[in-house]
Amino acid sequence: MSREFSALRRVVVKIGSNLLSDRSGVNVERIRQVVGDLVTLHDRGLQVTLVTSGAIGLGAKELGRTSAVKQTALRQACAAIGQPVLMSHYRAAFTEHGKICAQVLITRGELNERRTFVNLKNSVSSLFELGVIPIFNENDVVSTAEIGTAVGDNDRLSAFVASKIDADLLILLTDIDGLYTGDPKRDPHAKLLTDITKVDDQVLAYAGSAGSMFSTGGMKTKLLAAKIAANGGCATVITSGYEANALVRICDGEPLGTYVHPHKRMHQRA
Repeated sequence: MSREFSALRRVVVKIGSNLLSDRSGVNVERIRQVVGDLVTLHDRGLQVTLVTSGAIGLGAKELGRTSAVKQTALRQACAAIGQPVLMSHYRAAFTEHGKICAQVLITRGELNERRTFVNLKNSVSSLFELGVIPIFNENDVVSTAEIGTAVGDNDRLSAFVASKIDADLLILLTDIDGLYTGDPKRDPHAKLLTDITKVDDQVLAYAGSAGSMFSTGGMKTKLLAAKIAANGGCATVITSGYEANALVRICDGEPLGTYVHPHKRMHQRA
């Protein structure tokens, strides 16, 4: 089934920790590639938003940690260390193109509480009007599951953001081509599912649960994110962040990755 994206107005892109990390700490070239694609879309007149992971992993590497960070207080400390490092790389990459980016740190409370959500939506609209690219991340320094403020992972955060700002398309960049019927590394008969009309139990059953050492996501969280986005009237594409110019090619209608259809949009009340 063809993908018709000619009427796109607003796009949210999420990139995970596994794509951003390398032995030195952060994969600067990957950031530059993603930013280059975002700038191309921005120059076409699209309103683009980035949701990025990586702060905890970068902070852990700054501290010389080589194992997964599980303790809540240490994860918060790593986030505090890694967030400015992460943003400095994004700022440098956007500056090369003469673009301004903005940092937006949020918790579940900002998305759930009506007054703060409306303020957030107005702030993002102002950034768009100014030609600025918002970069979202969960505020891991103060956001924890224990106190009920955590979204849980940036896949779902990106879906909530996409729904709340009435985005037309959510693109989840990961380290695999999309959703397969099995593990393509182990099952030679596994097939890529390129078109999904509904995220149901059958579709979720195809998803594994593994993420990278410092990430909290996996294919299941991406499908759950796509389901959230679909309920908000937003389409989703799950694809590999290793594909050259993936964002531009997707918006041009090229059938990369797995496409999850949107449901009828339920407009947010102003």
